[in-house]
Amino acid sequence: MSATLSVVRAELFKALRKRRFYVLGALYWVLLPVLALIIGRVVLVNLGQSFANEGGNVEQIVQGFASAFGIARLALVGPAIMNPTGYIIAAALFAGLLMAEERSHRMWKTSLVVQPNRLAVLGGKTIVGMLLLGGLLAGALLTSVLAGAVGTLFLPTTFAGDWAPLVGLYLLQWLHLVAALMLAYLLVFMVRSGTLGIIMVIFLPALLEGLYTIITTLGALQPLTRLNALFQALRMQQLWEALPRYFFTPNLYAPARSPLTALLRSFGADPIGSTDMGPFNALLGRDLTLPHAAAVMAGYAVVFGGLLVWLFLRRDVE
Repeated sequence: MSATLSVVRAELFKALRKRRFYVLGALYWVLLPVLALIIGRVVLVNLGQSFANEGGNVEQIVQGFASAFGIARLALVGPAIMNPTGYIIAAALFAGLLMAEERSHRMWKTSLVVQPNRLAVLGGKTIVGMLLLGGLLAGALLTSVLAGAVGTLFLPTTFAGDWAPLVGLYLLQWLHLVAALMLAYLLVFMVRSGTLGIIMVIFLPALLEGLYTIITTLGALQPLTRLNALFQALRMQQLWEALPRYFFTPNLYAPARSPLTALLRSFGADPIGSTDMGPFNALLGRDLTLPHAAAVMAGYAVVFGGLLVWLFLRRDVE
């Protein structure tokens, strides 16, 4: 345990002096809340005195995305619907910092001489990676509250909101990122190239899922006739809805995407049937229960972590 703590202290000392953490933090903690407040003010000025605000509709929309709770919810959902997502970019960059730079600076031999217990080295780097990801999420939550407090000075917003479940979703999303970090560490260490490893982490999961979906869809197609056209369409829809249940990407972002319907409503949108978006439900994580997603991500974390440990203990380093 003392060996792991020594690695944690050393890696934190190094990581907190790298600019990439603070650049990510500035984009996530500052840019998003400021944009939410600006948009809220513009909406209020342009529509607040118009017929659109009958019954306080505009004020409800502003409360939905420019209040402290609304900004915090947006900070959770926003990175999960980007392409590529902010979460996987953060995991890839931290993997590049903690795993790839050791090779690029030819420091693996030195690190393993100072601390010859490879499990302690890997465990310490994993703990630091999760601390950095947790710091990003905690910082987003804190700055959302601060921005919401500032917004009450010029917007009709309050601190009202269902905070406990939202904080729980932040925590659950952070735990899901264990699998993303294990995948990032595995790919960066396996390909022995920081740049190539980061690119693979960001694009490989979605690429493989897309290829598997296309191949499975083509394999399920049958000769089309007027009689079976409807049945084939229904079978394809069922196939598309079932496939993502065990995909890495939808399950990884299930906690962050779960408030998506409420967030769309805060912008005045009404998703089809409020809950039904056809085959896109599962792709957005809306047909995935949080316990199911947690179990799937735990399985991915065990598989990626096991491969990483096996490779890290057996492979010689430079």
